[in-house]
Amino acid sequence: MFESCAGNRQSPINIETLNVKQEYWKPLQLKNYEVPPSRMRVKNNGHSAQVEMDASVAPRVSGGGLKGEYIFAQFHFHWGSDSTMGSEHTIDGVRYPMELHLVHYKGSYGTLAEAVKRRDGLAVLGVMLEVSNNDNPALAPLATALRNITQSGMFADVSALYPLKAFLPRNVDRFYRYDGSLTTPTCNEVVTWTVFDEAISISEKQLNSFRALVDDHGAMIVDNFRPPQPLNNRKVYVSADSSADSSSLKKVGLTVYFMTTMAVLMMNM
Repeated sequence: MFESCAGNRQSPINIETLNVKQEYWKPLQLKNYEVPPSRMRVKNNGHSAQVEMDASVAPRVSGGGLKGEYIFAQFHFHWGSDSTMGSEHTIDGVRYPMELHLVHYKGSYGTLAEAVKRRDGLAVLGVMLEVSNNDNPALAPLATALRNITQSGMFADVSALYPLKAFLPRNVDRFYRYDGSLTTPTCNEVVTWTVFDEAISISEKQLNSFRALVDDHGAMIVDNFRPPQPLNNRKVYVSADSSADSSSLKKVGLTVYFMTTMAVLMMNM
């Protein structure tokens, strides 16, 4: 039905950690990510739970190898019928029970509608979720709100207002990067993907709140993930660890010092 979904730069992909290329970027800049929104609402759009928010200052992301500043638009989830599957991206073939996508559009393009027409129009942050015995506090108000919007097209306000930072892993310095697409039709190849290496937690009870949602046809919304697509000629990058970077610099410094000392000693012999 959608020819563009058969393109050469489709998402998601399987990230093979032995075949990624290390890049030394400046850290990701997550501006206003710590500011709680004035309002947050979640919608059952028939294929996912999508969250939008009002804020006095818009959250933005830049740095980390991104070419420009991107403005937050919405975040949504992909999940499985059970916890053996759910994420769209896989890492070394491992599939997580859920994946969260924070969608941003390039500020210089003005609007989300205009940005989806441009090759570098969107920047999406992908966060994996793994099952924990305890509820995730940031997801608790959202899971409660989902009980009131089981039918497609319904929406509800989320009571407790957590900032976007609460939905990210603690370590945002290590991530995978590649050029890809939207994972739902029309699969526009306009996304710069940032997939974090570290996951956040969610309880089985909270996952079941998502699995209780119903689509336009009265069926349960589960397994709403696209399988990995061919990588083709694309490269996948990983952000270099700054601590590893500094330790390697120390090794270089010690080597230079040792060689200089040896040269001086030999000249004096």
